[in-house]
Amino acid sequence: MRGDLETKVIVSQRVLHGSNQADVMQKVATVYIDGEEYRVLAPPEAKGDALEWVPLFSIRRRDIGGGQVEADDALSILALKVTTEELEKQKKAAERVQGKHPDGIHCDAQICLAGHVQHCDGTPFDSKAHCAKCGAACIDECPSCKQPIRGVQLYRPAAEYSRPQYCPACGRPYPWMEERLQTARELLYHDEKLTMEDRTKLFNDLRYVMSDPMAPLAPAKKKLIEIGLEKATGPVKELILDLVARTAAEFMKG
Repeated sequence: MRGDLETKVIVSQRVLHGSNQADVMQKVATVYIDGEEYRVLAPPEAKGDALEWVPLFSIRRRDIGGGQVEADDALSILALKVTTEELEKQKKAAERVQGKHPDGIHCDAQICLAGHVQHCDGTPFDSKAHCAKCGAACIDECPSCKQPIRGVQLYRPAAEYSRPQYCPACGRPYPWMEERLQTARELLYHDEKLTMEDRTKLFNDLRYVMSDPMAPLAPAKKKLIEIGLEKATGPVKELILDLVARTAAEFMKG
């Protein structure tokens, strides 16, 4: 839906206090979609957290005469969506202690999309920063569910930190692991010497080992991968085993 549309949300109030006039809506946010202005309004009687009133929000846009009319097109749905996301983001930020993960056990972490750890011990960071090593954008929350990334446990040294591979909230792989899994998948599925059954079995074993090379079954699974790759072409075998070895080395280092 969003595609290449440029959106900008300006929240006017996250906590509603009610309107002094019974027929005057309360402005929650102004949304700009490719330069077109939409206003997100709450009922006059609405009080408290704006997120609790989202189903009753009204979306309006300017008409030709300069007035405001109710909007019910696809862009109005997008305006409501991005406003809700921004309200949730601001609420989450307001409730959090700076540098501390919401679980109360870990620090916040910031990692670039390629997997280079930028911060993990609660020190302040720029959420829009890029990696000094590779230039990739940095993230501090799961791209899928927006759960903040866990850093090192509170009061423990950063040297003990091991970069997470999967989000504990939604189970999706973080970008750095997703890229490796995608690379492994493409290598396997482009090797014509492997049957579809071979590819599926190998990928499942790869996913297990690369998720946690220190798991009890990891050595056995790794051996199964080596056996299964005997049918593969030389380059594919070497590249996949190297990928597994690099992932294991990073875990051990962490």
